[in-house]
Amino acid sequence: MKTSLLSVLFLVICTSAYADGLRALRKDRIQAKKCETCHARTSSGIVHDWENSLHAKARVTCIDCHEAEKTDVDAMAHEGVYISPLVTPKDCSRCHPRQVAEFNQSLHHKASSFVQDLSGDRAGDNVLAYHIEGEAAAINGCEKCHGSVVKVKDGKLDPDTWPNNGIGRINPDGSKGSCTACHTRHKFSIAEARRPETCGTCHMGPDHPQLEIYNESKHGVIYASEGHTWNLDVSSDAWDTKHHRAPTCATCHMSGIGELTPTHNVSSRLSWELERPRTSKTDNWEEKRSAMKTVCLSCHSRSWADNHYHQFDRAVELYNKEYFDPIKQGMDALYAEKYLTKDKFDEMIEYKYFEFWHHEGRRARMGASMMAPDFTQWHGFYELAKHRLELKHMMQEIREEKDKKDR
Repeated sequence: MKTSLLSVLFLVICTSAYADGLRALRKDRIQAKKCETCHARTSSGIVHDWENSLHAKARVTCIDCHEAEKTDVDAMAHEGVYISPLVTPKDCSRCHPRQVAEFNQSLHHKASSFVQDLSGDRAGDNVLAYHIEGEAAAINGCEKCHGSVVKVKDGKLDPDTWPNNGIGRINPDGSKGSCTACHTRHKFSIAEARRPETCGTCHMGPDHPQLEIYNESKHGVIYASEGHTWNLDVSSDAWDTKHHRAPTCATCHMSGIGELTPTHNVSSRLSWELERPRTSKTDNWEEKRSAMKTVCLSCHSRSWADNHYHQFDRAVELYNKEYFDPIKQGMDALYAEKYLTKDKFDEMIEYKYFEFWHHEGRRARMGASMMAPDFTQWHGFYELAKHRLELKHMMQEIREEKDKKDR
């Protein structure tokens, strides 16, 4: 008798919970339909993109992503519900926990810290844009790729920090990142995220021209010739060489090609830190290089992959020892002996030195890593050689002029 009563009670509880779930689901569907109907008139592009997305096929609606709790910092009352226009990795992690966890281990996750700290104070490269070029330069330049610290003022998103889809954006809910930097709203296309042009939104230009380097490489030439015929919509665990004849950025850095597991940690296969002033090995670099070589071995022989890295390593070592180290030693001496002030970018030589490693040095190293000879040579080591000599002359002139004034 006791068992029977417990069974009935359990059934009632489950049925009640199920009914509540259905009511909540029905309410969400009604609310979602209201979103679709209204936005079809006011911003039809959003609705059309969503209708053509995998989210729509999976019945993931506007309210599933945008609904907020009343207590959320960025919550806004809208048409009878609380929503936020800002969908964050924390929101996405409800359905994509693995992808967000992998992203959180990557350099992309840290991107905003390269230009500002958690309070939003500009730092790093952004010192130049913010303090020398002006605040608007930093907001519209550096932070559009690196990410801003999104702030809320008077119940609204601060217009100096939003809109922003920078890859390392610091969100009001404490999460970092912006999935829409690669999977743009509201279609969230996997094919779009796999195209080099998408990465080229940020990875291009004088200081890190990965897109231009890729376009010059044989990989890029093949993609330009026939990439439009490739199937880029295949699921990440199945996308392999039968779907593309040459790699895109995503193939090498993220794909599950061969024996590899797909990852959103774009740093997990990098053995050198090429963006730094002086190149250094990454943590666990042998394991990371082995993973990247696995990508190479999908199309190339072992000797080809090994010999490529031999040539690449030699270029990195040449940059470190013959170019960066002597100039860094000279600059350090000027600061130590007070020939230069501690303020940044108040001397012309500081601009020249910055471009030496931040522009020319990166082009030389990245060109070698991705097999673009023109970027390695003429945009890279040639410029380094020319400006190494010029920097040495500038150092000597600074010493002579100050010594003359002090006499």
